[in-house]
Amino acid sequence: MRQCFFLLVTIVLAVSCKNGRQSAQSSDSESTDSCTVEADAYRSPVTIHIDNKILPLYDTLTLNNLIESVRYIPLESSDSALIDAVNVRKIGDVYCCVASSFLNSMVKLFDSNGRYIRDVFRIGRARDEISNSSTFRINASGREIIANSISTSKYVFFNLDSLTYRTVYNDKFDIFPFHPLGKGHYVALTRNNRPVNGSTITETYDSLPHLMFYDSDLNITGTAGDGAKPWRDLETTVIPRLYSDILESGEGVIYRYVDGDTVYTVDADERMVPAIILDIPNKLKPTIRQAEIDPASRKDQMIYVQYFQLSRDYVFIEYRYGGVNYSGIWSRDNGQLLFLNTFSYGINPILISVDSYCTQLNVGYLNRRDNVIITPINASYLVGTIPGLKADDNPVIIEITLRSGM
Repeated sequence: MRQCFFLLVTIVLAVSCKNGRQSAQSSDSESTDSCTVEADAYRSPVTIHIDNKILPLYDTLTLNNLIESVRYIPLESSDSALIDAVNVRKIGDVYCCVASSFLNSMVKLFDSNGRYIRDVFRIGRARDEISNSSTFRINASGREIIANSISTSKYVFFNLDSLTYRTVYNDKFDIFPFHPLGKGHYVALTRNNRPVNGSTITETYDSLPHLMFYDSDLNITGTAGDGAKPWRDLETTVIPRLYSDILESGEGVIYRYVDGDTVYTVDADERMVPAIILDIPNKLKPTIRQAEIDPASRKDQMIYVQYFQLSRDYVFIEYRYGGVNYSGIWSRDNGQLLFLNTFSYGINPILISVDSYCTQLNVGYLNRRDNVIITPINASYLVGTIPGLKADDNPVIIEITLRSGM
């Protein structure tokens, strides 16, 4: 699935230009604590309109429009700390950095100032070890990092407070990549409700649950949204494709069924609550059948939503139209399109211009309870911006806080 791929592929994009203003470790008049978590009060779903003629207010994010502040955290570059970070998460005052190489799974911890703390997992076949090709999940509320060796039924949990491991084996049934909901609960897509190679689904169902819930030992505790129809992803299917997706968002997830117009939030109460209504003209909205059989030329005439995320005040959506990838930001209050960007590859990339440089960064993870983007960037792009930084140093973590109420 796409979300596993994102954890394992290098995705720092950058281009050089000269805009913005000079700064050292932070921009704006004062630095902000990017770990502030606020309650996600109930909000009515917002309607997001997407067509082939939409125009944004901005094509670059700056301190004069959506950006409130920028903070830089250079990661220690000692021999034991070196990492090519592709994904960064913050758990309290600890940064968890995942390496980009698929063949060298690595997770390293750094403190709030970028000082190296320790590696998390060991490569091997012992009980508490993982293979060199693994996927990772972050349970921020439970302060756990979870590794699953690909194509195995072993899940290794590491606790940041006790520095201990626990290993769960589950060979009774397949578990789709799961996400934490808080309070020791997890959620995943239904295993049989997924793309499969080949022309048929070997097991026949009239309908399936949308989501499956698990406890901390990965025992099934329940389901939600019964009535999803099984669908296929044929070997002949060309990109872009339609697929169901579930994405972590703070203590909870956001979920969209393969051809659904509604994006839901799901929390520890295990309820699907509408958050986004996608408004795409029928002539531009592909059906599941069209996604299966249309040639690339026909697909270029349709809008394929690829990826979506929520912050406290914004909706981030990535889509493809006319053979071009677009990444946009909409207001979560009124659905206004604020920013639109074209790109070649990445995760909801944004183009920012601050501190005498202009760069394209990926929005790999958002918490819908704040407006903070946390992402790594190659040190070479900040040489001269951060005193003493060298081009071959470890990546720098950037915390971008977006303004409220836009």
